[in-house]
Amino acid sequence: MDDKRLAEQLAKTGNLLDVTYEDGWWEVDDWDGPIEAGVLAKPYAAYLESLTLEQHRFLRRRMRLFSILLPELKGWLQSWELGRSFESVYAEAKRRIYEHLIQPTPEQTDWITALIAEDDQQLPMEERSLRSQVVPMLSSLFTQEDRQALADIAAQGMAQGVLQMVQVETPPPIAV
Repeated sequence: MDDKRLAEQLAKTGNLLDVTYEDGWWEVDDWDGPIEAGVLAKPYAAYLESLTLEQHRFLRRRMRLFSILLPELKGWLQSWELGRSFESVYAEAKRRIYEHLIQPTPEQTDWITALIAEDDQQLPMEERSLRSQVVPMLSSLFTQEDRQALADIAAQGMAQGVLQMVQVETPPPIAV
């Protein structure tokens, strides 16, 4: 949308967003650039513009994969009943999963491809056989070192929670 049209809209109603009430406002064919979310988005927009088509495909595939894996990871970790430690354990588990899947093995690549293809079919969850294998696959990604790190983070979080609890004072006995 050009500056002239925006200026006219502002003069007409005093609200630039009113332009969205007009039929076909999004079909303006004078658009010649990306949509941005302000100054802070400029480095990100520049980064996206610098990517090759293959890099875009890689990022899209990775985004699709993690949109499947992360909810399953979260549900699995919630079943551990970590309490106050949950967020820190979840953040570390995500970091380690990202790390392990930077360069997946050929078997993992095949499984990932099949998982995404199954997701594309948009079947009911109970009919997604590969989706039911996500938690065992995530579990297999964790090394003993990963498990120990998650256990240490959970223990540390629990200890901090206990130490931060307000000490409840015992009232003096009532004289009879």
